[in-house]
Amino acid sequence: MFATQTAAVSITQRAGNNFRTAANNREFLLNKDNVNPDRFGLLRTYDFNAKVETQPLVLENAANGDDLIIVTTMKNEVIGINARTNATLYNVKLGLEISSQDMDMWKHTPTWGISATPIVDPASNTLYVASWQKKNNDNRFRDYWIYALNPADGSQKAAPVRIFGRSQEGNGCWFNDAGAVYRENNQTNQYVYPKLRAGLALTANNGLVLAFAANDEKLLGGRKNPHGFVVVYDTRALLGQPGFSKEAAIFCATAFNSWGAGIWHAGGAPVTEDDMIYVATSNGTSNNGDVDLAESMIKLRFKPSIGGARPLLEKVDYYKAFLDERVAPKDCLWQDNNAEVSCGRAGAGAAGADWDFGAAGPMLVPGSSLLLQGTKDGIIYSLDKFNLGKNDRFNQLLSKPPLVATYYGGGIAENWDRAQHLNRSLPCPAAGHSDHGWFVPCGDPENNKMHHIHALALAQRDQSGGIVYVWGENSRLKAYNFSTLDGKLPSFRAEADDLASVGVASPGGMPGGLLMVSGKPAAGSAFPHALDFGSALVWAVFSKFGDANKEFAEGQLIAYDATSIMPGNKLKRLFRTGDDNNGGLGKMSRMIPPVVANGRVYVLIYRIGTSDCTAPDNQLPVCSQLKVFGLL
Repeated sequence: MFATQTAAVSITQRAGNNFRTAANNREFLLNKDNVNPDRFGLLRTYDFNAKVETQPLVLENAANGDDLIIVTTMKNEVIGINARTNATLYNVKLGLEISSQDMDMWKHTPTWGISATPIVDPASNTLYVASWQKKNNDNRFRDYWIYALNPADGSQKAAPVRIFGRSQEGNGCWFNDAGAVYRENNQTNQYVYPKLRAGLALTANNGLVLAFAANDEKLLGGRKNPHGFVVVYDTRALLGQPGFSKEAAIFCATAFNSWGAGIWHAGGAPVTEDDMIYVATSNGTSNNGDVDLAESMIKLRFKPSIGGARPLLEKVDYYKAFLDERVAPKDCLWQDNNAEVSCGRAGAGAAGADWDFGAAGPMLVPGSSLLLQGTKDGIIYSLDKFNLGKNDRFNQLLSKPPLVATYYGGGIAENWDRAQHLNRSLPCPAAGHSDHGWFVPCGDPENNKMHHIHALALAQRDQSGGIVYVWGENSRLKAYNFSTLDGKLPSFRAEADDLASVGVASPGGMPGGLLMVSGKPAAGSAFPHALDFGSALVWAVFSKFGDANKEFAEGQLIAYDATSIMPGNKLKRLFRTGDDNNGGLGKMSRMIPPVVANGRVYVLIYRIGTSDCTAPDNQLPVCSQLKVFGLL
């Protein structure tokens, strides 16, 4: 049973849309009546001989009347699959992948290639992919390339463009110029190479947005103080149209001699609206100026190429999340860094810097000025996109009180008090638990477990608000009533019974639950994002057992009634793979949410050491599998 052409939908980017609501309100087949163990289940699988770290894309009726599934791999492959027949329509290899002995501290990503979710521009029918490749078959040197492809067959629309250049705000950062090298221990190394993990995004004025993490894994090279970057190309140049510059607009999130402020978003893409771009940065130099923007929300404006000139990125606004204490250099990640930096927050040694304001991707509530951000401190911050607040962390803090969303279900007063405490940077390790080197909040909430946030989802009723879903590490899925109206505070709605990372010792396991909402459009509503609450489901892939970051965790696909509230403020579970004794899904992919489109649910898992899965010498063979669920 498949969706008709008029009812079908395409999922062309990470989290479904440029607002990153992780919501599909054009799902006409799956509903609260038929998503159950009797009528819904596994339909088919598709094996890859490489690891996949990107979300699948779905293009309706793009495979001779069937849906086209596009998956990219860490071996720099772009693969098109017929959603109905499971046939491989094409497999295009873009270039030589990187052997990643210096790129993965946990040693289970054997190669790096395409690590960021691509995007399809429906206006030009172009698939944009960023590929990380060896330079001249020498693993010490690496280049990023942007490809503009035909999504139907993977063919190139224009010659690829190498990403490099100097940032434009005058702080001296260079991005990945593979010709810039230095000597260390008689070894020639590339000067700097960041990691691309956040998904690609598009602005309304022809900008292709890439946001890079600051890579500190540098066995084969790299600076001791890497940077986060935002890089934007004019898509008209990428398509080979004359009169537009192929240079990139480049923004560096810290000064050259500072460090960090990487943008990884747990794989989530930047928010874009018109010509504006919103990114959330993570650990690094975080002082009270407007240059070092670690632990921050940053608003940028893209100015496209005019008359062949290089496009520009203009810093419009920012919000600095944490007021840190100046600490002795010995307690910082970099011993020669005397700035006011985020390593002052935890008081638990250098690892205390791991606060990651950008642990999830931002979400802009459609039809409003509210920008939501989930963080490693378990808080959902609500910012005003028209006035982010800069260094004023409290008076401008938040159009709504921050929700300590993954620790506590209700109690706005308690949440507000706790958020104020956390935001003033006065955490402390719980007694007897400081030896693990990770932050533990004061008060030892919920058995000394961390509840980092790596994903948010929104079921929007109308412009006045809806329901926000969050599933933190070592926690349960929670739902909050959320209003866009002034003076109306968020309130706890319900939570699920299922617990992420059962039995994992403190501080617990990643990533909690990765989310998507589906349902029909709200009947009679002119608001394009309105969801029919009568059909709405919330889906999640979560780590049932284990830690999906440092190791391989047993995962589970699960579906809940998104809106009904059971006795005891509980969410109603409709379907899950497995039982209480195993995950039932397989080894979950670390940061890839389920994709729901046209009656099917697409989920990626890892396969480890199978006969068809190969890796470079001394690397663990890890490959992936796509599981397709639907009506039986």
